[in-house]
Amino acid sequence: MSMASLINRFKSLFSAKNVPEKIFTGSFSPLVYRLESPKYHLFDLHGENWMTGWVFYFGEKVITELAVTADEAVVGNFPVNMPRPDIGIHVPFIPAAQTCGFHFKLPVPSRDIHNIHLDVIYADGTRVPFLIYDIDSVRQLASKLTEYQRQLQEIPVPSAELVFLTQGHTQTDEYQNGIIPAVLTMQSYLQKSGIDVDQIRYLLDFGCGSGRLLVGWHIIKPHIQLHGCDLNPQLIEWAQQHVSQAIDCRMSSLNPPLPYPDQQFDMIYLISVFTHLSLETQKLWIQEFKRILRRGGYLLVTLHGELYVRNTFDQKDEHFHVFMRAGYVEEGQASVEGGNRYRSFHRHDFVRDLFTGFEIRGYFPNGNDPQHNTLFQIAQSQDVYVLQYTGS
Repeated sequence: MSMASLINRFKSLFSAKNVPEKIFTGSFSPLVYRLESPKYHLFDLHGENWMTGWVFYFGEKVITELAVTADEAVVGNFPVNMPRPDIGIHVPFIPAAQTCGFHFKLPVPSRDIHNIHLDVIYADGTRVPFLIYDIDSVRQLASKLTEYQRQLQEIPVPSAELVFLTQGHTQTDEYQNGIIPAVLTMQSYLQKSGIDVDQIRYLLDFGCGSGRLLVGWHIIKPHIQLHGCDLNPQLIEWAQQHVSQAIDCRMSSLNPPLPYPDQQFDMIYLISVFTHLSLETQKLWIQEFKRILRRGGYLLVTLHGELYVRNTFDQKDEHFHVFMRAGYVEEGQASVEGGNRYRSFHRHDFVRDLFTGFEIRGYFPNGNDPQHNTLFQIAQSQDVYVLQYTGS
């Protein structure tokens, strides 16, 4: 896409929001989506698969169809019109989000098919690339994916109430089925940032909840010594009782320190954690990470970026202006810090300055890379950063 086309693409969005163009950075994609099925390990290479999910444009444009091809062969056009009130409630000012769901059947994949391509078609007839489902990779990993699924089925799943505490929904099947795609996506972010995942030996899930992602790491990379911590005693108690004894899960507090020795970890990841902490608390934790990370170790962090600011402060222009001017804004009372009612928002340049002593190795705005959208995101449309501790 040319620069002129890109600018025009965002102009329609900017005018829809009634905010001067000069304060926008264009650091996000207005295509918001979630592919719910088929997950990698549930894809049937010898039968039919149902493709289910939702997608909408964060602005005035309306998506009417998905055009689907298997390599170059046309599969068909499928409507995007299923009711999704669970999505629409979060973006009430975008009417199309109320009916942004899709659900259609794919043909049985032959061995000649390498990729399934999905393009979005807008009401004005324009068509743009959306997702690519890599069938070749599923085929190559088939035996491993089958084993991953077998092991997943042996692991208990928390109650719907506990699932809600970490996922924001009560779907226990989705909680379990999303584990393998999330960890594979996380590893993809690392690999695209030039990091050899097989060199990681000690890993910490900071804000591990019920140990959901640690389960996936244990299945896929059993050589890694896995640790998790969280400030919710219900979730940690469940994890200690139900996940593998090879995974060490402990209670933590809102503020440092952590019960780990200096330079213990090769990698720490934080999935939607700094998104609910104050700036001062974040700075304290960054110093603690420097203590427990080895020099050259890595952080993978997800943050609320510009898309979340636009959505959250749709009727609060002053907050949006603060974000665009300072690169950071937060909202919520101190009494709810650490929970979903406390939210913080980061711009890329602010992140660079916040994480002093770290080098940004990978940046994935809205969870996507510049080449294509991520099939299964690890944190809905959040910006993903991969940072390396330089020891300063």
